[in-house]
Amino acid sequence: MNTQTISKTVLTFLLFMVLQLLVFRNVVIQDYAFCFMYIACILLLPKEVSPTWVIPISFLVGLIIDIFYDTAGVHASACVLIGYLRTYIVPLLLPNRGLETDVVLSINGMGTERFVRYIFIMTLIHHTLLFFVEAGTFQFFVVTIIKIVSSVLVTTLSIVLLHVVFRGVQHR
Repeated sequence: MNTQTISKTVLTFLLFMVLQLLVFRNVVIQDYAFCFMYIACILLLPKEVSPTWVIPISFLVGLIIDIFYDTAGVHASACVLIGYLRTYIVPLLLPNRGLETDVVLSINGMGTERFVRYIFIMTLIHHTLLFFVEAGTFQFFVVTIIKIVSSVLVTTLSIVLLHVVFRGVQHR
């Protein structure tokens, strides 16, 4: 990775964290749909970042959110899970033949369908762990499932839309 990629990744990280803490923290629809935009920090890391680095970065992202949301490691655990599974899920979504090693995890690099599927799957995994650990019981199973489904849709849509907007800004 060159210095330009590193600086771009750090700026993206800061942007998503600031947006989450200042804007998207307050985006809640009927106490069921939450927008956890911060997971884009993990999902949009360059593919060549080693899993040895992805997992600590994921933990740091989750820990920062846990500190500001006053949650006891719930976000950190969900982030570490998607950071770990990212290594296995990305190759499943990319074509096998003619694949360069420097595929960018973006709409341009993966194609719209694969990119949206990637964001959706990873968001579903993150939110499933997050909301079931937060509930602490299966007593509220239906409510938890409603929170998961609605939050996955809101978060996925937000990440994809923000990605498209910033991609358009970069090309100007």
